[in-house]
Amino acid sequence: MKKILAMVAVFFMLLTVNAANAAVYSDVPADYWANTEITAVVKDNILPLLGDNAYLPEQEVSRSDFNSALLRTLGHKKVSSVSVASPFSDVDSSRADYGDIILSSQLGLIYGYSDGSFKPDRIMTKSEAASVISHITKDFKGNVRALAPFRDSNTIPSWAVRQFAKTIDLDVYVAHPDADELLPNKQLDRAEAAVLLYKLKQKLNAVKEQFVNKPNEEVIGTEHLNVTKKAEVNEVTITNLRKIVLAKNILKGYFYTDFTSKTAEVGDTVTFTAKEDIYTEEGTLVIPAGTTMKSVITSLEEKKWWNKNDKVCVEFESLTLPGGTTVPFSAEIINHNGVLTENRWVKPLGYTLGGAVLGGGVGTGISAMSWHHHWGRGIGAGVPIGAGVGLISGLVTKGLTYKAHDGEYVWLELTQDLSIPN
Repeated sequence: MKKILAMVAVFFMLLTVNAANAAVYSDVPADYWANTEITAVVKDNILPLLGDNAYLPEQEVSRSDFNSALLRTLGHKKVSSVSVASPFSDVDSSRADYGDIILSSQLGLIYGYSDGSFKPDRIMTKSEAASVISHITKDFKGNVRALAPFRDSNTIPSWAVRQFAKTIDLDVYVAHPDADELLPNKQLDRAEAAVLLYKLKQKLNAVKEQFVNKPNEEVIGTEHLNVTKKAEVNEVTITNLRKIVLAKNILKGYFYTDFTSKTAEVGDTVTFTAKEDIYTEEGTLVIPAGTTMKSVITSLEEKKWWNKNDKVCVEFESLTLPGGTTVPFSAEIINHNGVLTENRWVKPLGYTLGGAVLGGGVGTGISAMSWHHHWGRGIGAGVPIGAGVGLISGLVTKGLTYKAHDGEYVWLELTQDLSIPN
Protein backbone atom coordinates (compact mmCIF):
# COMPACT_ATOMS: atom_id res chain seq x y z
CA MET A 1 0.00 0.00 0.00
CA LYS A 2 2.87 2.39 0.84
CA LYS A 3 4.46 1.76 -2.56
CA ILE A 4 1.15 2.38 -4.31
CA LEU A 5 0.62 5.65 -2.43
CA ALA A 6 4.17 6.74 -3.25
CA MET A 7 3.62 6.02 -6.96
CA VAL A 8 0.35 7.94 -6.91
CA ALA A 9 2.12 10.88 -5.21
CA VAL A 10 4.86 10.86 -7.84
CA PHE A 11 2.23 10.69 -10.60
CA PHE A 12 0.40 13.75 -9.31
CA MET A 13 3.72 15.57 -8.80
CA LEU A 14 4.62 15.00 -12.44
CA LEU A 15 1.17 16.21 -13.46
CA THR A 16 1.73 19.39 -11.46
CA VAL A 17 5.15 20.01 -13.03
CA ASN A 18 3.82 19.40 -16.53
CA ALA A 19 0.88 21.69 -15.86
CA ALA A 20 3.27 24.41 -14.70
CA ASN A 21 5.29 24.04 -17.90
CA ALA A 22 2.27 23.74 -20.17
CA ALA A 23 1.53 26.34 -22.80
CA VAL A 24 -0.37 29.24 -21.30
CA TYR A 25 -0.10 31.51 -24.36
CA SER A 26 -1.36 30.72 -27.83
CA ASP A 27 2.05 31.14 -29.51
CA VAL A 28 4.29 29.71 -26.77
CA PRO A 29 3.93 25.92 -26.71
CA ALA A 30 4.91 23.85 -23.70
CA ASP A 31 8.15 22.76 -25.33
CA TYR A 32 9.13 26.25 -26.51
CA TRP A 33 12.79 26.91 -25.66
CA ALA A 34 11.99 30.01 -23.54
CA ASN A 35 8.65 28.91 -22.12
CA THR A 36 9.72 29.19 -18.47
CA GLU A 37 11.26 32.64 -18.85
CA ILE A 38 8.37 34.04 -20.91
CA THR A 39 5.83 32.77 -18.40
CA ALA A 40 7.78 34.43 -15.58
CA VAL A 41 8.20 37.87 -17.20
CA VAL A 42 4.53 38.04 -18.17
CA LYS A 43 3.44 37.01 -14.67
CA ASP A 44 5.72 39.66 -13.12
CA ASN A 45 4.41 42.36 -15.50
CA ILE A 46 7.88 42.84 -16.99
CA LEU A 47 6.88 42.15 -20.59
CA PRO A 48 3.19 42.18 -21.59
CA LEU A 49 1.11 40.02 -23.89
CA LEU A 50 0.60 41.73 -27.24
CA GLY A 51 -2.41 40.02 -28.72
CA ASP A 52 -5.23 37.60 -28.05
CA ASN A 53 -3.41 35.60 -25.38
CA ALA A 54 -0.28 35.90 -27.54
CA TYR A 55 3.24 36.82 -26.51
CA LEU A 56 4.82 37.18 -29.99
CA PRO A 57 8.23 35.77 -28.94
CA GLU A 58 9.95 36.50 -32.25
CA GLN A 59 8.89 40.13 -32.45
CA GLU A 60 11.83 42.53 -32.20
CA VAL A 61 12.30 44.74 -29.13
CA SER A 62 12.66 48.51 -29.35
CA ARG A 63 14.85 50.60 -27.06
CA SER A 64 11.74 51.97 -25.39
CA ASP A 65 10.23 48.52 -24.78
CA PHE A 66 13.51 47.19 -23.39
CA ASN A 67 13.86 50.26 -21.19
CA SER A 68 10.36 49.83 -19.70
CA ALA A 69 10.90 46.10 -19.17
CA LEU A 70 14.25 46.76 -17.52
CA LEU A 71 12.63 49.25 -15.12
CA ARG A 72 10.02 46.65 -14.12
CA THR A 73 12.75 44.04 -13.65
CA LEU A 74 14.51 46.39 -11.23
CA GLY A 75 11.32 46.96 -9.26
CA HIS A 76 10.26 50.36 -10.61
CA LYS A 77 6.56 50.95 -11.18
CA LYS A 78 5.21 52.45 -14.37
CA VAL A 79 5.34 56.23 -14.24
CA SER A 80 1.88 57.53 -15.10
CA SER A 81 2.67 61.25 -15.10
CA VAL A 82 5.77 63.40 -14.85
CA SER A 83 6.37 67.15 -14.99
CA VAL A 84 10.08 66.97 -15.85
CA ALA A 85 11.09 68.28 -19.26
CA SER A 86 12.54 65.75 -21.69
CA PRO A 87 16.32 65.88 -22.15
CA PHE A 88 15.91 64.17 -25.54
CA SER A 89 15.07 65.90 -28.81
CA ASP A 90 12.88 63.03 -30.06
CA VAL A 91 10.90 62.28 -26.88
CA ASP A 92 7.96 64.44 -25.81
CA SER A 93 5.18 64.14 -23.26
CA SER A 94 2.68 62.83 -25.82
CA ARG A 95 4.34 59.41 -25.76
CA ALA A 96 2.81 56.70 -23.56
CA ASP A 97 6.33 55.70 -22.51
CA TYR A 98 7.39 59.27 -21.66
CA GLY A 99 7.49 58.70 -17.89
CA ASP A 100 9.59 55.53 -18.23
CA ILE A 101 12.12 57.25 -20.50
CA ILE A 102 12.44 60.22 -18.14
CA LEU A 103 12.86 57.90 -15.14
CA SER A 104 15.51 55.91 -17.00
CA SER A 105 17.34 59.12 -17.85
CA GLN A 106 17.27 60.25 -14.22
CA LEU A 107 18.57 56.89 -13.05
CA GLY A 108 21.20 56.67 -15.78
CA LEU A 109 19.95 53.28 -16.99
CA ILE A 110 19.99 53.64 -20.78
CA TYR A 111 21.88 56.55 -22.27
CA GLY A 112 20.80 58.70 -25.19
CA TYR A 113 22.95 59.53 -28.20
CA SER A 114 25.51 62.29 -28.67
CA ASP A 115 23.12 64.21 -30.94
CA GLY A 116 20.67 64.61 -28.03
CA SER A 117 18.22 61.93 -29.17
CA PHE A 118 17.02 58.75 -27.45
CA LYS A 119 15.75 56.89 -30.57
CA PRO A 120 13.00 55.11 -28.59
CA ASP A 121 11.70 53.12 -31.56
CA ARG A 122 15.07 51.86 -32.72
CA ILE A 123 15.43 48.08 -32.39
CA MET A 124 17.91 46.85 -29.78
CA THR A 125 20.73 44.53 -30.81
CA LYS A 126 22.05 41.81 -28.53
CA SER A 127 25.29 43.76 -28.19
CA GLU A 128 23.41 46.85 -27.03
CA ALA A 129 21.46 44.79 -24.50
CA ALA A 130 24.73 43.30 -23.21
CA SER A 131 26.18 46.79 -22.89
CA VAL A 132 23.22 47.99 -20.82
CA ILE A 133 23.36 44.96 -18.50
CA SER A 134 27.11 45.40 -18.09
CA HIS A 135 26.61 49.08 -17.29
CA ILE A 136 24.08 48.53 -14.48
CA THR A 137 25.83 45.59 -12.79
CA LYS A 138 28.57 45.94 -10.21
CA ASP A 139 32.02 46.87 -11.46
CA PHE A 140 34.50 44.22 -12.49
CA LYS A 141 36.28 43.65 -15.76
CA GLY A 142 34.83 40.76 -17.72
CA ASN A 143 37.45 38.20 -18.65
CA VAL A 144 37.57 38.16 -22.44
CA ARG A 145 38.64 34.52 -22.26
CA ALA A 146 35.00 33.79 -21.43
CA LEU A 147 34.29 34.53 -25.10
CA ALA A 148 36.59 31.77 -26.37
CA PRO A 149 33.95 28.99 -26.50
CA PHE A 150 31.79 31.02 -28.88
CA ARG A 151 32.84 30.65 -32.50
CA ASP A 152 31.41 34.03 -33.53
CA SER A 153 33.02 36.04 -30.73
CA ASN A 154 35.16 37.82 -33.33
CA THR A 155 31.99 39.47 -34.68
CA ILE A 156 31.29 41.32 -31.43
CA PRO A 157 31.66 45.10 -31.97
CA SER A 158 34.86 46.40 -30.39
CA TRP A 159 32.91 48.66 -28.02
CA ALA A 160 30.97 45.66 -26.64
CA VAL A 161 33.68 42.99 -26.20
CA ARG A 162 34.37 43.69 -22.54
CA GLN A 163 30.64 44.11 -21.85
CA PHE A 164 29.74 40.79 -23.46
CA ALA A 165 32.47 39.06 -21.47
CA LYS A 166 31.05 40.51 -18.27
CA THR A 167 27.52 39.29 -19.00
CA ILE A 168 28.86 35.81 -19.70
CA ASP A 169 30.74 35.82 -16.39
CA LEU A 170 27.45 36.80 -14.73
CA ASP A 171 25.47 34.25 -16.79
CA VAL A 172 23.09 36.97 -17.91
CA TYR A 173 23.25 36.26 -21.63
CA VAL A 174 21.39 34.17 -24.19
CA ALA A 175 22.81 31.89 -26.90
CA HIS A 176 20.04 30.36 -29.01
CA PRO A 177 19.49 28.33 -31.12
CA ASP A 178 23.16 27.36 -31.06
CA ALA A 179 24.79 27.36 -27.62
CA ASP A 180 28.16 28.05 -29.28
CA GLU A 181 27.03 31.27 -30.99
CA LEU A 182 26.26 34.63 -29.41
CA LEU A 183 24.90 36.33 -32.56
CA PRO A 184 25.99 39.72 -31.13
CA ASN A 185 24.69 41.78 -34.04
CA LYS A 186 21.28 40.13 -34.19
CA GLN A 187 18.29 42.28 -33.35
CA LEU A 188 16.91 41.29 -29.96
CA ASP A 189 13.54 39.52 -29.97
CA ARG A 190 11.02 39.19 -27.14
CA ALA A 191 11.97 35.59 -26.33
CA GLU A 192 15.64 36.56 -25.93
CA ALA A 193 14.67 39.64 -23.92
CA ALA A 194 12.59 37.42 -21.62
CA VAL A 195 15.59 35.17 -20.96
CA LEU A 196 17.93 38.11 -20.27
CA LEU A 197 15.51 39.86 -17.91
CA TYR A 198 14.52 36.64 -16.16
CA LYS A 199 18.21 35.88 -15.47
CA LEU A 200 18.86 39.47 -14.39
CA LYS A 201 16.00 39.37 -11.89
CA GLN A 202 17.48 36.23 -10.35
CA LYS A 203 20.70 38.17 -9.79
CA LEU A 204 19.55 41.55 -8.53
CA ASN A 205 22.31 41.36 -5.93
CA ALA A 206 24.74 41.85 -8.84
CA VAL A 207 23.02 45.10 -9.89
CA LYS A 208 24.41 48.39 -8.58
CA GLU A 209 22.16 49.48 -5.76
CA GLN A 210 21.35 52.89 -7.22
CA PHE A 211 19.45 51.25 -10.07
CA VAL A 212 17.22 48.98 -7.98
CA ASN A 213 14.01 50.53 -6.67
CA LYS A 214 14.24 51.54 -3.03
CA PRO A 215 10.70 51.54 -1.63
CA ASN A 216 11.86 53.23 1.58
CA GLU A 217 13.55 56.17 -0.15
CA GLU A 218 12.13 59.59 0.68
CA VAL A 219 13.06 62.90 -0.91
CA ILE A 220 14.09 65.40 1.76
CA GLY A 221 14.58 68.40 -0.51
CA THR A 222 16.63 70.14 -3.18
CA GLU A 223 19.94 71.84 -2.45
CA HIS A 224 22.48 73.63 -4.64
CA LEU A 225 26.13 73.40 -5.61
CA ASN A 226 28.26 76.46 -6.24
CA VAL A 227 31.38 74.94 -7.81
CA THR A 228 31.17 77.40 -10.70
CA LYS A 229 28.71 79.93 -12.05
CA LYS A 230 29.24 78.38 -15.50
CA ALA A 231 27.07 75.37 -14.62
CA GLU A 232 23.78 75.14 -16.50
CA VAL A 233 22.32 73.24 -13.52
CA ASN A 234 23.37 73.41 -9.86
CA GLU A 235 20.69 71.31 -8.13
CA VAL A 236 21.22 68.30 -5.88
CA THR A 237 18.30 66.12 -4.79
CA ILE A 238 18.72 65.03 -1.16
CA THR A 239 17.04 61.81 0.02
CA ASN A 240 17.31 59.73 3.16
CA LEU A 241 19.48 57.25 1.21
CA ARG A 242 21.60 59.30 -1.19
CA LYS A 243 22.51 62.61 -2.82
CA ILE A 244 21.63 62.90 -6.51
CA VAL A 245 23.73 65.48 -8.36
CA LEU A 246 21.68 66.33 -11.42
CA ALA A 247 23.11 66.20 -14.94
CA LYS A 248 24.65 69.45 -16.25
CA ASN A 249 26.24 70.24 -12.88
CA ILE A 250 29.96 71.05 -13.25
CA LEU A 251 32.72 69.67 -11.01
CA LYS A 252 36.48 70.15 -10.82
CA GLY A 253 38.61 67.12 -11.58
CA TYR A 254 42.28 67.31 -10.56
CA PHE A 255 44.89 65.09 -12.21
CA TYR A 256 45.83 62.40 -9.71
CA THR A 257 49.37 62.08 -11.13
CA ASP A 258 51.47 63.67 -13.86
CA PHE A 259 50.20 62.83 -17.34
CA THR A 260 51.71 63.07 -20.80
CA SER A 261 50.19 62.01 -24.09
CA LYS A 262 53.66 60.96 -25.28
CA THR A 263 53.49 57.69 -23.31
CA ALA A 264 49.70 57.24 -23.30
CA GLU A 265 47.81 54.56 -25.22
CA VAL A 266 44.15 53.90 -25.98
CA GLY A 267 42.66 51.91 -23.12
CA ASP A 268 44.89 53.48 -20.44
CA THR A 269 43.24 54.77 -17.29
CA VAL A 270 43.44 58.47 -16.44
CA THR A 271 42.44 59.21 -12.85
CA PHE A 272 41.19 62.53 -11.51
CA THR A 273 40.43 63.41 -7.90
CA ALA A 274 38.53 65.87 -5.75
CA LYS A 275 41.13 67.92 -3.87
CA GLU A 276 38.66 69.41 -1.41
CA ASP A 277 35.29 68.55 0.12
CA ILE A 278 32.37 69.61 -2.07
CA TYR A 279 29.40 70.89 -0.07
CA THR A 280 26.05 72.24 -1.17
CA GLU A 281 25.34 75.87 -0.37
CA GLU A 282 23.00 74.54 2.32
CA GLY A 283 25.86 72.65 4.00
CA THR A 284 25.47 69.00 2.92
CA LEU A 285 28.70 67.16 2.07
CA VAL A 286 28.22 65.70 -1.39
CA ILE A 287 31.68 64.62 -2.55
CA PRO A 288 34.45 64.27 0.05
CA ALA A 289 38.08 65.17 -0.64
CA GLY A 290 40.04 62.19 -1.90
CA THR A 291 37.23 60.92 -4.11
CA THR A 292 38.66 59.59 -7.39
CA MET A 293 37.14 59.72 -10.86
CA LYS A 294 38.20 57.01 -13.28
CA SER A 295 38.33 57.63 -17.02
CA VAL A 296 39.66 55.54 -19.91
CA ILE A 297 41.37 56.87 -23.05
CA THR A 298 39.09 56.12 -26.00
CA SER A 299 41.11 57.83 -28.73
CA LEU A 300 44.47 59.53 -29.12
CA GLU A 301 45.35 61.72 -32.07
CA GLU A 302 49.07 62.38 -32.39
CA LYS A 303 50.45 65.83 -33.13
CA LYS A 304 50.84 66.71 -36.79
CA TRP A 305 52.31 69.35 -39.04
CA TRP A 306 50.57 72.71 -39.28
CA ASN A 307 50.50 73.12 -35.51
CA LYS A 308 48.08 70.28 -34.75
CA ASN A 309 48.58 69.28 -31.11
CA ASP A 310 48.12 65.86 -29.51
CA LYS A 311 44.44 65.24 -28.71
CA VAL A 312 43.36 62.81 -25.99
CA CYS A 313 39.70 61.80 -25.60
CA VAL A 314 38.60 60.07 -22.41
CA GLU A 315 35.38 58.42 -21.25
CA PHE A 316 34.52 58.54 -17.57
CA GLU A 317 33.36 55.27 -16.01
CA SER A 318 33.17 55.47 -12.24
CA LEU A 319 33.62 57.53 -9.11
CA THR A 320 35.10 55.98 -5.96
CA LEU A 321 34.59 57.51 -2.52
CA PRO A 322 37.40 57.43 0.06
CA GLY A 323 35.68 54.56 1.86
CA GLY A 324 35.83 52.40 -1.27
CA THR A 325 32.23 52.72 -2.51
CA THR A 326 32.16 52.94 -6.33
CA VAL A 327 29.28 54.38 -8.35
CA PRO A 328 28.79 55.04 -12.09
CA PHE A 329 30.12 58.41 -13.18
CA SER A 330 29.26 59.89 -16.56
CA ALA A 331 30.82 63.25 -17.43
CA GLU A 332 32.65 65.05 -20.18
CA ILE A 333 35.56 67.45 -20.08
CA ILE A 334 34.42 70.88 -21.22
CA ASN A 335 37.89 72.38 -21.70
CA HIS A 336 38.96 72.59 -25.35
CA ASN A 337 35.71 71.06 -26.66
CA GLY A 338 35.99 67.96 -24.51
CA VAL A 339 39.55 67.05 -25.52
CA LEU A 340 42.75 67.01 -23.47
CA THR A 341 45.04 69.16 -25.58
CA GLU A 342 47.32 72.16 -25.28
CA ASN A 343 46.10 75.61 -26.32
CA ARG A 344 46.73 75.84 -30.08
CA TRP A 345 48.30 79.31 -29.74
CA VAL A 346 50.90 78.39 -27.11
CA LYS A 347 53.54 77.24 -29.60
CA PRO A 348 53.04 79.96 -32.25
CA LEU A 349 53.24 82.66 -29.58
CA GLY A 350 56.29 81.05 -28.03
CA TYR A 351 57.98 80.75 -31.42
CA THR A 352 57.03 84.37 -32.22
CA LEU A 353 58.55 85.65 -28.98
CA GLY A 354 61.64 83.51 -29.45
CA GLY A 355 61.99 84.65 -33.05
CA ALA A 356 61.67 88.29 -32.03
CA VAL A 357 64.42 87.91 -29.43
CA LEU A 358 66.64 86.05 -31.87
CA GLY A 359 65.92 88.57 -34.62
CA GLY A 360 66.72 91.45 -32.30
CA GLY A 361 70.00 89.79 -31.38
CA VAL A 362 70.93 89.22 -35.01
CA GLY A 363 70.04 92.84 -35.83
CA THR A 364 72.20 94.04 -32.95
CA GLY A 365 75.08 91.91 -34.17
CA ILE A 366 74.82 93.23 -37.69
CA SER A 367 74.72 96.80 -36.36
CA ALA A 368 77.83 96.16 -34.30
CA MET A 369 79.68 95.04 -37.40
CA SER A 370 78.61 98.04 -39.47
CA TRP A 371 80.64 101.27 -39.64
CA HIS A 372 77.98 103.57 -38.28
CA HIS A 373 76.59 101.23 -35.60
CA HIS A 374 72.89 101.85 -36.36
CA TRP A 375 71.62 99.94 -33.30
CA GLY A 376 68.06 101.14 -33.63
CA ARG A 377 67.79 100.21 -37.28
CA GLY A 378 69.29 96.78 -36.66
CA ILE A 379 66.98 95.96 -33.80
CA GLY A 380 63.99 97.54 -35.57
CA ALA A 381 64.55 95.36 -38.61
CA GLY A 382 65.57 92.19 -36.76
CA VAL A 383 62.69 91.99 -34.28
CA PRO A 384 59.76 91.94 -36.77
CA ILE A 385 61.62 89.71 -39.20
CA GLY A 386 62.51 87.26 -36.43
CA ALA A 387 58.96 87.40 -35.01
CA GLY A 388 57.47 86.73 -38.45
CA VAL A 389 59.76 83.78 -39.07
CA GLY A 390 58.96 82.47 -35.56
CA LEU A 391 55.20 82.80 -36.09
CA ILE A 392 55.33 81.02 -39.44
CA SER A 393 57.50 78.27 -37.96
CA GLY A 394 55.08 77.88 -35.06
CA LEU A 395 52.10 77.58 -37.40
CA VAL A 396 53.55 75.08 -39.88
CA THR A 397 55.64 72.75 -37.69
CA LYS A 398 54.22 69.88 -35.61
CA GLY A 399 52.08 70.73 -32.61
CA LEU A 400 52.69 70.02 -28.93
CA THR A 401 52.55 66.91 -26.76
CA TYR A 402 49.83 67.23 -24.10
CA LYS A 403 51.18 67.41 -20.56
CA ALA A 404 49.45 67.89 -17.21
CA HIS A 405 50.97 67.88 -13.74
CA ASP A 406 49.58 66.44 -10.55
CA GLY A 407 47.17 69.06 -9.21
CA GLU A 408 46.18 70.63 -12.52
CA TYR A 409 42.43 70.53 -13.05
CA VAL A 410 39.81 70.35 -15.77
CA TRP A 411 36.12 71.20 -15.66
CA LEU A 412 33.78 68.19 -15.81
CA GLU A 413 30.12 68.48 -16.78
CA LEU A 414 27.87 65.60 -15.69
CA THR A 415 26.11 63.97 -18.64
CA GLN A 416 23.98 61.78 -16.36
CA ASP A 417 22.73 62.24 -12.81
CA LEU A 418 25.34 61.19 -10.23
CA SER A 419 24.04 59.16 -7.28
CA ILE A 420 26.15 59.32 -4.11
CA PRO A 421 24.99 56.96 -1.31
CA ASN A 422 24.80 58.36 2.23
